[in-house]
Amino acid sequence: MYAFPDWRAAPAENVPAALADWLCETGSLTERLIASGRLFAVEVLAQGVEPAWPDEAAALGLTAGASALVREVRLTLDGAPYVYARSLCRADSPAWAGVLARGSRSLGLTLFGEPGIARHPLNFCAGLAAQSALLARARAALPGAGDWLHARRSLFGQPDDALLVHEVFHPLLAEVTPS
Repeated sequence: MYAFPDWRAAPAENVPAALADWLCETGSLTERLIASGRLFAVEVLAQGVEPAWPDEAAALGLTAGASALVREVRLTLDGAPYVYARSLCRADSPAWAGVLARGSRSLGLTLFGEPGIARHPLNFCAGLAAQSALLARARAALPGAGDWLHARRSLFGQPDDALLVHEVFHPLLAEVTPS
């Protein structure tokens, strides 16, 4: 059974300030992680076509259960996982299929490096629902992160062909600062 996470326009009040700073970053998360001075890497966990989850389908303007092209990665610093990301678009997207087929190269370098790619406002979720598929996948990708994880998501591109990017943060990311 799928539980819908509660996505909001602002982070929850109980987010530690240092983690809220990461959550509210409107620029490239990749660039900020690299600025920590630690060795940054992208590990591809999964990539392929699968049904979009109900809230994802709604965000992308798809019918429930529609096929989506999905890429799941974890972002690491010095080999330790700090962020789980799930990005998806329509399975037949002419704009995003090539962007998602990038191996271990960061998606953020394209999303924030190419002119004309618009980012829609961030949405936040404090404490993903215990039954949510997003929490299950994030916990598997972020060992030791616990049961209460903060996440954000946003759309990139045009409403009729958008890319949806979820990012779930390990609580220890709050301890990472730019060097």
